[in-house]
Amino acid sequence: MNSKILFHVMGVSQKDYFIKFVLPIMTMGIAFPILIILIAPDLVTGSIKTVVYMIPLFFLFIILFYPYSVYQSKRIQIDQNMHYYITHMGVLSTSQMSRKELLKRLSNNEAYEYLAEETGKIYMLMEDWGLSLAQSCRFIARRTPSELFADFLDRFAHAVDAGEQIEDFLRSEQKVVMNDFDTMYKAALNSIDLIKETFTSMIMALIFLASFAIIMPILTGMDATMLMVGSIILFAGTEALLVYFAKLKVPKDMIWHSLDIVTKTDRLIKISFPISILLCMLISIPVIFIFDLPITISISIILTPLILTGQIARRAENSIKRKDSNFASFIRSLGSSAGARGGLINESLRQLTYHDFGPLTNDVTELYKRIVTRVDKMKSWNYFAAGTGSNLIERFGTIFAEGTHIGGKPEVIGEIIGDNFMHIVSLRRLRYNSSSSLIGILYGLTAGVAFTMFLTLSIVEVLNNIFVDAAIPEGLDVGLFIGAGGMDVALLTSLLMGMMVLHSLLCSMLIRVVDGGHFFNIYTHFVGLLWVSSICGEISLNSVVPILGIA
Repeated sequence: MNSKILFHVMGVSQKDYFIKFVLPIMTMGIAFPILIILIAPDLVTGSIKTVVYMIPLFFLFIILFYPYSVYQSKRIQIDQNMHYYITHMGVLSTSQMSRKELLKRLSNNEAYEYLAEETGKIYMLMEDWGLSLAQSCRFIARRTPSELFADFLDRFAHAVDAGEQIEDFLRSEQKVVMNDFDTMYKAALNSIDLIKETFTSMIMALIFLASFAIIMPILTGMDATMLMVGSIILFAGTEALLVYFAKLKVPKDMIWHSLDIVTKTDRLIKISFPISILLCMLISIPVIFIFDLPITISISIILTPLILTGQIARRAENSIKRKDSNFASFIRSLGSSAGARGGLINESLRQLTYHDFGPLTNDVTELYKRIVTRVDKMKSWNYFAAGTGSNLIERFGTIFAEGTHIGGKPEVIGEIIGDNFMHIVSLRRLRYNSSSSLIGILYGLTAGVAFTMFLTLSIVEVLNNIFVDAAIPEGLDVGLFIGAGGMDVALLTSLLMGMMVLHSLLCSMLIRVVDGGHFFNIYTHFVGLLWVSSICGEISLNSVVPILGIA
C-alpha cells in the first residue's frame, strides 16, 4: 500500500499524523501500565500482569490498523457509488455545461460520499491552483484508494488531451465502467458461496461440540448447565461473527430508499412491530399459565406473531422488486417522448399516465400530479421514489430529473439511465438466486441442528433414568457418573431451545444481509426457522423411547 495514497485518504501529512496521533497514543500506551505498576503493584500479578504488559502492543495495533481501516472504508465508498457516478456524469454532459461546472455539481452530491470529496479535489485543483482538467485528474488518480476510479481518471485525462468531446467520451465510458462494476459485483456474489460453505462447516463443528457438552456430564461429572451455557455462547458468538463476515463481503446494494420521507408502507411496518410485540405478550399469558405445552412448542407459539411484521415488510419488498423491473421501460418511454416534444416533460408524463407500467402505474400518475403543480420538480421526483420504496429508483430518478431540469437531452438521458438501470437489476437477480439457495441450506441445517441436539439430550435422559432406577452393587465402580441425579433435563431443554432461538435469529439476519432486504423482513424466516426447530426437537424428544423399545 502506497503511503502517499494512505495519508491522502486520511487528509493529513505523515508529520501531522505522527505528532497528533502516533505520539500521544504511544505515550499513553507506555505510561498507563507504568502508572498501574507504581500505584498498585500488588494487583499486577499472574494473568493481570500479562494483560498490563500487552497494553502498549494493543495501542501499537490501533496505530497501524487505523490508517488501513480508513483506506478500505474510502475505497468501498468509491466502488459502491461508481456506477451511479458515471451515469450522473454522462447525463449532465448532455446539457453542454462546462467541465468545471459539471465537476462542481458532482462534488456537491452527498450521496456519493468520498467519491464526491475526490471530485471536489479535482475541482479545487482547477479553480484554485489553475491546473488543467487532465493534470487534475492525473494528480488525483495517483492518490485515490480506488483502482476503478483511478483507471477512469486516467482515461478521462487522456481523452481531454486528445481533444475528444466529453459527451462522446462519457457515453462510451458507460459500458466500460458498468463492465468493471459487473465484474466487482459478481466477485462479491461469489463470496456468498464461500459464506455458505463456511457457515455449513462451522455449524457441523458446533453441533459436535454442543453434543459433546451434553454427554460430558455423564462421563466426567461436570456441571451440565455450565457446559450448555458455554456451548450456547460459543454457538451464538461464532454465528454472529459469520454474519458480520458476510456483511463485509456481499455487495453494498440496498433495496429500500434512504429518503427522509415517511410513506404509508413505512408507517405500516413501524406500527406493525409494536402490535406484534403486544400480541406476543398476550399469547404468552394462556400459553404459560393455562395450557400445558412443551417448552419447544410454547416458545414458538409465543414468538409467532412477529411474522405479522415480517410479512408486511416482505410484501412491500416484493412490490419494490416488481417496480424496479418496470422502471427502465418507463424512463426510456419518458425520455423518448420528451425528446420528440422538445423536452416537455410535463406533457410527456401526461401521455404516459394512460400507459400500463404494471405496479408502477399509480406512482407515475402521482408523479404527474405533483409535477403539474410546478411547486418543486426535484421534490416531486423524491416523493415518487419514496412512493415506490426503491433505492435504485431514488438514485436514477433524481439523476433524470436533474439532467432534464438543466437542459440535457431527454432521449439520451433516458437511454443511458435505462441501460444502466437494467444492468443493475439483472445483477440483483443473481443475488436473489444466491439468497434463495442460502435459505434452503439454512432451513436444512436448522432441522439437522435441532434434531441432533434434542436427540442427544433425549438419549442422555434415557440413560440417566435407567441407571437411577438400577440397583448397582456396592463397591462396583463403572467409571461413569450416570444416575448421579445432577442433570436437570427440563432446564437443559429450555437452554437448548434458547440456543435454537438465537440460531434462528442469526440465520434470518444472514439471509437479510445476503439479499440486501429490509431488517424487519427477518421475522418471516425467524418464525419459520423457529418452528422447524420446535417440530424437529419434539420429534427427537419423543422418538427415542419407542425406537429403543424401552417401556
